[in-house]
Amino acid sequence: MAKPKVIAFYLPQFHRVLENDNWWGEGFTDWQAAKGAKSLFLGHYQPRVPDNDNYYNLLDKSTMKWQAKLAEKAGVYGFCMYHYWFGDKQLLEKPAENLLKWKDVNIHFCFSWANDTWIRSWSKLSGNAWMTTETKTGDNDTGILIEQKYGGKQEWEKHFLYLLPFFQDCRYIRCENKPVFILYKPENIPHLGEMIVYWNELARENGLAGVYFIGTNCDRWRNKKLNAALQYEPIYTRFQDKMYNKSYEQRFDKVSKKFDKIGIQIPLILSYKRVWNAILQRTSMKNVFWGGFTDFDTTPRKGKRGTFFVGSGPDKFFKYFSQLYKKSEKCGKEFIFLTAWNEWGEGAYLEPDKRYGVRYLEAIRKVICHQKDN
Repeated sequence: MAKPKVIAFYLPQFHRVLENDNWWGEGFTDWQAAKGAKSLFLGHYQPRVPDNDNYYNLLDKSTMKWQAKLAEKAGVYGFCMYHYWFGDKQLLEKPAENLLKWKDVNIHFCFSWANDTWIRSWSKLSGNAWMTTETKTGDNDTGILIEQKYGGKQEWEKHFLYLLPFFQDCRYIRCENKPVFILYKPENIPHLGEMIVYWNELARENGLAGVYFIGTNCDRWRNKKLNAALQYEPIYTRFQDKMYNKSYEQRFDKVSKKFDKIGIQIPLILSYKRVWNAILQRTSMKNVFWGGFTDFDTTPRKGKRGTFFVGSGPDKFFKYFSQLYKKSEKCGKEFIFLTAWNEWGEGAYLEPDKRYGVRYLEAIRKVICHQKDN
């Protein structure tokens, strides 16, 4: 029986771009969010600091080679890189374009089209300081930084032809011999079915078997002509799993609102164990890929309006990931999607940090190597 391939979501935010300079201040990358994080109470693990203070630049080839070697050693099959295409504009595209050129960087990869409008949703920035959610700079400011657009056939073709060299790369991740392309919010795409049909036509014209479309957190993926769905964690469990017991969150929300009335903000505190238990109890469905997560803490970006988990850590991750891997193997799942490789601004990463070193990566390696030995 084939072993599940572990794919980690990958944020290409760690390099300087003009737009971030203009929106958030000169030199901004997601490292600023990580560096500016505060511990909100005794035992709250912030700020998260990369091992050896490695605040890398993703435009450096040595960084991507280092990441690829770490992933290979741990048994991580590949990265799912966020792809930002807005019709007449792209953002954060250079790391993927460099990877396409750097054939000696040995890592499998695919794309998740993060098809969402960018707004001022982080709660701390004005210049180099954080600002309040949707703070406006003037009467005509809508709070929108860049709007997601989709267009029609002409736009679909332009988008496909941009992606084609990636799809043809031997490192690009495939399923059923088709390049995998993930849609973050398939429900937002007008005429999605027509676009899928057209892209499959273009794929065949260019020597591919088609495109394998996966919808993120899309329970009605068949109705949208998608090939499959994935459950992005911990978001799927918290907001779409009907079996997940939300009573704790609801009680906490009531307490939070009472504090709000007297001018005190407190972050939402969640149980790592509760969410992972919900993931592991889920019934298998054909062509639905399960996800897992290392940790999750949005307070670097959202301060006291953020969300974080208690009870996380490499040992707990090893315990839960081991069960998820065995279950995925038993059910014949092609992939497991992990949040995340390098979401430092959300406390979700596999990369080494100063507290745990490589222990999250070691947890994956131990699980996969043990399964191979058996």
